[in-house]
Amino acid sequence: MKKLSLYIISCMLVILAACDNDFESEFDLAPDERAAIAVNEFKDALTSSEHGWLTHYYPNPTKLGSFTFHFKFDETGTVNMNWDFSDFSDESKYSVKMFEKPVLIFDTYSKFSKMTDPEIGEPGKGFGGELEFSMTKKSADGDTLYLAERVSGDPMVLVKATAETPAQLREYAKHTKHIERANEQVVVPFYFNLSVEGWDTKVNMVYSGDKIIAFLNYVDNGEAKHELMPINFTHEGFEFHHALVLNGIGARSFKYDEAKNQFDVTDAGVTGTFKYEADCPAHIEGMTDKFFGPQTFGGDAKIVSPKLANLIDGIYPDAAFSYFSTSTYVASWFPCTFNLDFADWNSLKIRVNYNKKTEDIVKMEFLGYEPYWSAPLDDLAYIEGLMSTEKGQAILDIVASPKGWTIVPIELKEYGSSYYLVSNEDPEMYMCFGLTYEDDE
Repeated sequence: MKKLSLYIISCMLVILAACDNDFESEFDLAPDERAAIAVNEFKDALTSSEHGWLTHYYPNPTKLGSFTFHFKFDETGTVNMNWDFSDFSDESKYSVKMFEKPVLIFDTYSKFSKMTDPEIGEPGKGFGGELEFSMTKKSADGDTLYLAERVSGDPMVLVKATAETPAQLREYAKHTKHIERANEQVVVPFYFNLSVEGWDTKVNMVYSGDKIIAFLNYVDNGEAKHELMPINFTHEGFEFHHALVLNGIGARSFKYDEAKNQFDVTDAGVTGTFKYEADCPAHIEGMTDKFFGPQTFGGDAKIVSPKLANLIDGIYPDAAFSYFSTSTYVASWFPCTFNLDFADWNSLKIRVNYNKKTEDIVKMEFLGYEPYWSAPLDDLAYIEGLMSTEKGQAILDIVASPKGWTIVPIELKEYGSSYYLVSNEDPEMYMCFGLTYEDDE
């Protein structure tokens, strides 16, 4: 028994000695030495990729979508970069310094600095991003680096780029144009609807290109929902910031099928498609009162579907059609007008009442015409002559259709909201109030 006890004690002493040796191997270095090792390991990881790193960076995912960057860090403290907005390479000085942990710092102004520039984005705040990142972990194969913003802790994931990455980055723009519907050439119905096997509802998506955000309208358990969803683009299509889950099935990633002009779901085990359709899957309450009720502001619609633009163009012989507008305080001042504005700054003003047909459908009741201050559209007889033609009557039939126009919200705010008006007579005719895309780059 004594021999057994001595044997157990001896084993324990051996184990304790081994643990003590391990402890000493990790902690017998001075704090400055340990910090230097950690900093060098971070720098080695950043410079380890031959073709650099790709990241979809969300500077403020509660308000903005992703800006995609291609970084290539060198050992001299310079990072070369490009992004998806425009093909123009740039560089910044960078450093890795030890604070509570090793931190990557973008030291000089570059494209990436725009994520924090207070003169860009939200006044005084910029896009809400950061320029300092700690590394939280590295994948086992070293192909992915998981970083976190130093202050907020929001993630930035770096994935090893390939030789094809620079060319693929230029593919993002075409998918942006597909879903923001700017300069759209193909005549399709307005509603961009997602159907997924196992869902009992469709999800309509409208896109705000100035903020890289999708707004999703759908019905869940009988309740109409309007949800903000930041997105990032890929060379094949786009991705949601996080999966949209309905009936326990999530959809996040989408690949463009050019032959069918649709985006197919690519998530494993999920089958679904974004298609252009004529049916609105969700009707949002309060839209007519918000945009066309008493003391509501008018605005300009400078994004117009090709079919509707073609219908208007040519009605006025002196200049091309430019955009639509509604009068300020559309339902408070008289007369209310719906305006066809032309490239020579003239305007054909149709007098209407904006009547509430449903919570999200407004009907324009035709009352006549309002002469403009500039010739020749200051002459009522001249206006009536234009609108008595076959083209003029076709325009009036759409504008004042008894079926009205569905209001599809994009971004809803107290001031400066944006929305589409979609013709219920012909859903291939629509216009967007509040967005222009003129300053995307």
